[in-house]
Amino acid sequence: MTARKPHQTYFEVDAVTFDDFGTLRFCVSREDIIYPILRELGKRIRLDKNKFLEKYFKMDASYHKKLQETLKESLLDDIIMHALKSFGLKPQMTRSIVEKAVDKGLATRRTRWYADVPHTLSLLRRKGYKLGLISNTHWRYPESFRNEVERIFEVITLSYEHGYAKPHPSIFLATLKKLQACPNRCLHAGDDHIADIEGAKGVGMKTAFIRRKAQMATADMNLEQLNELLKFL
Repeated sequence: MTARKPHQTYFEVDAVTFDDFGTLRFCVSREDIIYPILRELGKRIRLDKNKFLEKYFKMDASYHKKLQETLKESLLDDIIMHALKSFGLKPQMTRSIVEKAVDKGLATRRTRWYADVPHTLSLLRRKGYKLGLISNTHWRYPESFRNEVERIFEVITLSYEHGYAKPHPSIFLATLKKLQACPNRCLHAGDDHIADIEGAKGVGMKTAFIRRKAQMATADMNLEQLNELLKFL
């Protein structure tokens, strides 16, 4: 067994949870998600696109304001259906149309793992750590990607399914319960100092801040890349 370096801090944990975007993955696409969705909607519904976009962006701004104030999450599909309802289209008529349009739109979103992520996650699994994913997202995970991450993580908690977004304590506690891990025996890694670091610290978890941007956080460790986590576990 390799001797530990003097003065090096090691964290005795049973489980590690991760944020998704900004921590594990990044989005290659720059186009706002509503535009590919709208193109798909236009194939199935006669719609004044400019009026729809005006209504949607107002509702999207309201969604973000409410999310910031209450941390209650909403599904993107529901926001789009509410926008369509203002044009006299009933949800029971548009739900399946919106779902298919969102699926098509999300399929255009090219994402990539950061280069060091696959090896880091694989090594942590081999070391015997329980792995969890806690993501703030009101976009549904495409089935193909969900199948991929289910092979990596024992527990996946998405804010649109859970109902609350980070830093709400319930999303962390629900994940810990499923992992059967005590807060002080679990470390959370993320790139948002409020949602990830303050949220995880609030329930008693250890924290690792991934500095994708030039900033620091009051975490147990500040890392430039995810693979630096391996020095501490």
